[in-house]
Amino acid sequence: MFRSLASVRTMLCMSVLLGLTAFGGLSRAELADLEGTQGHAAPEGLSALEGTAGHAPAGGQPVDDGIVCQPGAPCTEAATQQPLRVLPRPFSSIYREAAADQGAVVTANVPAFKPLFVFDRKDLDLSRPAEPQGWYQVGRTRTTPDGWMQAKDALEWRQALLVSYTHPGNELEGRSPVLMFRDRTSLEAIVDDMDMAGKAKALYEGVGAGKIPESVVSMEPKRFVDITKQFYVLPILQWSQTQIGGDDVRLLQVAAAVPGARGADTVGNADYLEQAQVGRDAGGAVMRDVKTDIVFVIDTSRSMQPFIDMTREAVSQMSRQFSAETADRFRFGLVVYRDSLEVAPQLEYVTRNLTPELVSADQLVGLLEKDGGATAVGSVDYAEEAFAGVDAALHSKWREGALRFVILLGDASSHPKGHKQNTTGKDETDLRREYDDAQVHLFAIHLQDPRAKEDHPRALAQFSHLARVRGDESSSAIREVNAFDENEYRALAEHLTGRINTLLSQTMGGPAQNAAAPLAEFDKLWEAALIEYVGKDANPPKDIVAWTLDRDLINPADKALDVRVLVTREQLSSLSQTLDQVVQAVMRAEVTQGQFFEALQGVAGQAMKRPEDLGGAVRLADTGLLPAFIQSLPYKSDILALTDDMFASMTAEQRSQLEWSILAKLDQYRTINEQVDAWFRVNEADPDQDMVYPLHLDYLP
Repeated sequence: MFRSLASVRTMLCMSVLLGLTAFGGLSRAELADLEGTQGHAAPEGLSALEGTAGHAPAGGQPVDDGIVCQPGAPCTEAATQQPLRVLPRPFSSIYREAAADQGAVVTANVPAFKPLFVFDRKDLDLSRPAEPQGWYQVGRTRTTPDGWMQAKDALEWRQALLVSYTHPGNELEGRSPVLMFRDRTSLEAIVDDMDMAGKAKALYEGVGAGKIPESVVSMEPKRFVDITKQFYVLPILQWSQTQIGGDDVRLLQVAAAVPGARGADTVGNADYLEQAQVGRDAGGAVMRDVKTDIVFVIDTSRSMQPFIDMTREAVSQMSRQFSAETADRFRFGLVVYRDSLEVAPQLEYVTRNLTPELVSADQLVGLLEKDGGATAVGSVDYAEEAFAGVDAALHSKWREGALRFVILLGDASSHPKGHKQNTTGKDETDLRREYDDAQVHLFAIHLQDPRAKEDHPRALAQFSHLARVRGDESSSAIREVNAFDENEYRALAEHLTGRINTLLSQTMGGPAQNAAAPLAEFDKLWEAALIEYVGKDANPPKDIVAWTLDRDLINPADKALDVRVLVTREQLSSLSQTLDQVVQAVMRAEVTQGQFFEALQGVAGQAMKRPEDLGGAVRLADTGLLPAFIQSLPYKSDILALTDDMFASMTAEQRSQLEWSILAKLDQYRTINEQVDAWFRVNEADPDQDMVYPLHLDYLP
C-alpha cells in the first residue's frame, strides 16, 4: 500500500491518462487545532470529547447514544465504527460477573488509564458524572473480555486523542514545565487572574521549595520526554476553550499512563518530584558516551565549486583536531543536489546520497574531492532542488542514540510545492515537521549572490524555517554569506567545524584542544539536541487525572502541549487508500475539465458500499469515503470542506498545490509505516495489529 512518492505520482499520471482507477491521495489541508467550545454547549461531534456522550437518564434506562454491542466483539460507535474503550481509574478491579463480590475478583489493581476494550454495558447510568452507576464488560484485547468493571472505576474514551509535551527549550529561555491541577476551578483561578504570570511563578517557586500547593497534583519533568522515542499516554477526557491575549488556548482534563509502569506520580511523591526537578543541562557520566552524526547537504550546481572546495578543506582541518577519543565519536554523510531532470537532463541527478553508510571525516574529504564536484552545465532557472536534498538527508542511516545534524549549503531557493520542478511534493513546513519527529537539527548557510537579489527573500524564508531551533520558535540556525566573498565563507566553515569539535569534547567532559569560540546559531542547535538526549532518562507522570493548560502558564505564547491521535497501521493504510483516490480524482478532473465529485465517483465508486452517496455529497466530508475515525475527530480541515464549486474556482497552480500536498502526506505515511521502532503497544498484551503511532494532527488531511 505504501509507495514512494515518485512511483505514486508516475502511476497516478498513467492511470489518469488511461482512464484507469487505481490510486489517490491527500490534499493540503491547513489544520487548526481542536475546535473549541465554551461552557457546556458542545457542538455535534464534540460531545464525546467533553465527556457527555453515552450518558443515560437516571434509573439506568439506556438511550440511543450511538454505541452498538454485539456478542463476542468490542462495542463500536455506529457513526465511526471505532471500538469503545474505557480508561480504568487507579486501584480498580475486574470482576467475574457484574457484581462487586470480592471473592469474584479476576484482576485487582488494574493498571490505571491503560485503555481497555468494552464488550458490553449493563445498567449504565452516567447522568451524575460524580457518581456513575452500572458496569462495563472489558478486555485487554479486542478478542476476549476479561470480566466486568464498575462504571465508577472507568472513564469512557471515545476519540483516540491525546496530547504530548512540546520541546521545552533551555531552562533560561525555554518554557516552564506543565503543571497539572486537581480540578478545573483551580486552573481557571490562575488563567483568569489579572496577574496570571505572577500567580504561576509563585506556584513554581512553591514546588521548587518543597511547599507543594494544594491545587497542584503533578508536573511534567523539566527534562524533555519525546513521545516518539519514549511512549506515554495522555488521553484527553474533557476540554474547553478560552482566550489569552487574543489567542485561543485550551483547558484540558487528561489522564496519564506509561505502558509497563505503575504507581501514581504526584508532586507529593518525593521520588517522582526529585527526578522531575532535575534540570535539562547535560553533564556528568550521562554524556560521556555521546556520539555525533553530521550530514552535509550541498548544492552542486555550477556556481558552487569554490565553496565545495572550502568545505572539504574545513572538514580536513577539523579531522586533524580530533583527539583519539572524539575521532570515533563522529560520523559524516554527504548528500548532493541539483535540479529536476525533467527540464534539465544534462544535470545527471536531482539528488544523490554518497554515503549509504556514514563515514569518517577522512572518507568525507575524499568524497568531496572525487564525487561531490559541481556540474559544468546550468539549469533552466535560478532555483534548485534543495528540498530534495534535505529530504534525502533525513533518511540517512543515523546511528542509534547519536546527536543528529544536517548542514545545508546552497545559494538558491528551492522550487515551492506544486512547481513542476519540485520532485518531492514537500516544502519547508513538511520537512521541518519530519525533522522534528526524527530529532534531526539543521544548520543552514545561505550563499547570497548580489545578482540574484530577487531570490534572496524566498530562499531566506525557506532556509530559516528548515533551520528553526527546536524549543525556540523565534530562532533559526542560519548564516547568510556573501557569495562573492570567499574568505567570509572559508572563515565560517572553519569556525563551524572547529566549534562542533569543541562542543563534543566539552560535552564528553574532556578538555578541548584549540577550542573554537562560540558560534551562537549552531550552539543553540547543539543545546536543543542535548536536551533531547538527556531527556531519555526522564520519566513522565503516570496514573493521575488532572486539569492543565496547553500553553506555558508564565508565557502563554509558548505551546506546552501538542494534540495527537493514536492510529493503527490498518487505519493509516485505510487513510492512504482513501487519499490515493482523492488525488487521482483531482488529476482526472484536471485532465477532463470535469467536476471533482464526478471524477471521484469514477475513481472510488466501485470500492464503496453506497456509491450513490458520492453523487449526492456536497462536501468531501459527506461522501462516506474517508475512514470513519477521521470524521469523528474534532479538528478543522480545508480538504474535508472541499466542494465542486471550490474546486472549480481554483487556479491551475492551486490545484497543483493540492495534488502535491496530498502526495507529500502519502510519502509521510509511508515513512511512518516503515519505522519499526516508532510503533508502540499501549498494553503489553496488544497484538501487532493493535500497535499504535501518535500521529500529529498536522499529518491528517
